[in-house]
Amino acid sequence: MKQHAAWGTAGIGKLGTALITQWMKQDLETGLYHPDAEKAKKAAKNLSTKVLKKDDLAKLDYLVLALPADQILPFVKDLKKAGVQLEETVLINMATKQETAELRETYPELQWASVKYIGHAESLRRDGSGLFITEETDEHLRDRFSRIGHVETAAEETAEKVNQLATSQAVLAAIKLEKQMEEEGWNDVYIKHALRSLFPEVIRAYADGKLGRFGQKIVEEMDKK
Repeated sequence: MKQHAAWGTAGIGKLGTALITQWMKQDLETGLYHPDAEKAKKAAKNLSTKVLKKDDLAKLDYLVLALPADQILPFVKDLKKAGVQLEETVLINMATKQETAELRETYPELQWASVKYIGHAESLRRDGSGLFITEETDEHLRDRFSRIGHVETAAEETAEKVNQLATSQAVLAAIKLEKQMEEEGWNDVYIKHALRSLFPEVIRAYADGKLGRFGQKIVEEMDKK
């Protein structure tokens, strides 16, 4: 395993910000890259990390592509057009809907790796303890992500399936709660607070096995049915 590998992240959206935030908390230096110099400078200051210039990317051992699925291929194409040599850099595809096989087929001369995140980026930024899916055996790569969560060995499509299922069920439950409260005549103040604070915290408590007496009583009643 490389002891002093150089890491960088392309993308300063929610996922990129969450990853860098947690790695910096672990004293794992991670530079950031964004084509807009001012945005990169501002983000780097907020995250207490360094800005990577385009030429710096070729010097990295690992570059995390925290980009939307439809931006990864154009991003790599632009770098190659600019003469940035990426053959020695492992490019980590984190886009849930972008198959790594397609990236390998398009640019077979590059080193590709797949790591997908299951969950909400805001939760990762705030709490860490993420769940990452990969089939890679690279020890340094797995160690880096395990520092901020759990790394599960599974096919990359697993992440999309779990994320879609959880998201759809959460949205349906939120809509159901909202409609029921509206029908019961609750005003917007109570509805918004229930959705933003009470509802997600009860779900978190249930997942952690820390429901209060009232919540536990509901579980017991459901178990009897």
